[in-house]
Amino acid sequence: LSGSTLNFSFISGFLFYLVLYKRYNYASFFKARVDRFLKPYLFLSILPILICLITTPMYWGNSNLVEANIFNGLSLYLISIFKYLISGAHITAYWYIPFVMIMAVMSPLHVKFIKLNFKQQLIIFSVLLIVASFVQRPYTRTFIFQAIQSVIYFTPLYLMGMMCAIHKDKIYKLLRGKDIYLFIIVMLFVLFQTNRGDVGLYKNEFLTYSGIDTLVFKMVFVCLFFMTWLHRFEHVRSSFINSLANTSFAIYFLHVYVLKLLLTLKIYFSLSFESYSLLAYLIIIILSVALSMLAAIGLNKLLPNYSFMLIGYGKKPAKASKELKLAKNSFL
Repeated sequence: LSGSTLNFSFISGFLFYLVLYKRYNYASFFKARVDRFLKPYLFLSILPILICLITTPMYWGNSNLVEANIFNGLSLYLISIFKYLISGAHITAYWYIPFVMIMAVMSPLHVKFIKLNFKQQLIIFSVLLIVASFVQRPYTRTFIFQAIQSVIYFTPLYLMGMMCAIHKDKIYKLLRGKDIYLFIIVMLFVLFQTNRGDVGLYKNEFLTYSGIDTLVFKMVFVCLFFMTWLHRFEHVRSSFINSLANTSFAIYFLHVYVLKLLLTLKIYFSLSFESYSLLAYLIIIILSVALSMLAAIGLNKLLPNYSFMLIGYGKKPAKASKELKLAKNSFL
């Protein structure tokens, strides 16, 4: 069931329409994305990029620039820093932020998409979904323009989220009680992929053909399944879910540090979980989320006026727009 980032894109498009569209203003929307994503990204990238520059100085293969005496050593570092920042290659999962910022720049196009009629929306979505299945996800972190490839790959599910938000009442009525059939379709996709030996994500070098990514089609049904299945729980109120939602941005930014800490402890104490892989998996998920939440809450208590800028959680800037306030639980 790999590929849940596509779920993320669907939810983001869904919330863009429900929460932001009616009050959309490009300047305030983009500023909110800078405050919510770009500033924490830049701050939390300092240490990992510094470590990368020290441990793998030739990661980007820039040595030929120095050998040709075109740039000195400082220029090499500056070039590498720039490449890390625009690709997110310096730490796991941070590739998502350059992608998000491009999506923010493109938001006027998303507003135009919302204003189209359903038939036009469906045609655009279908064409882009087919294109995404050929393009696939970026193959390697060293592709500095992977954010652009990600935009092509994830946009169809983002647009689908908007469409489903616009027509959510009709979808809930049409698919009420049919979520089991959606789940069966998802499992058939899983069986098909597994029998082909396609385990995990499909990744491809940009503008080259290496087959069709069937995962992106599967995730269409996964999103519809979760949308209809979770609808029956919308009346439930949970303080834990609220806390999880409020700290979700910080969890995203901090969980990679927590995972690194857990890996370091595992190596230091020579721990092995080969016989308990599923149990270890569950424990790691619980610890990652819990420790990230605690770190976010603790940093907010310690630095209440700066934690929002540093980790994307806490007291918002004093001049925050109404759109930003409404969008506290949306991710794009």
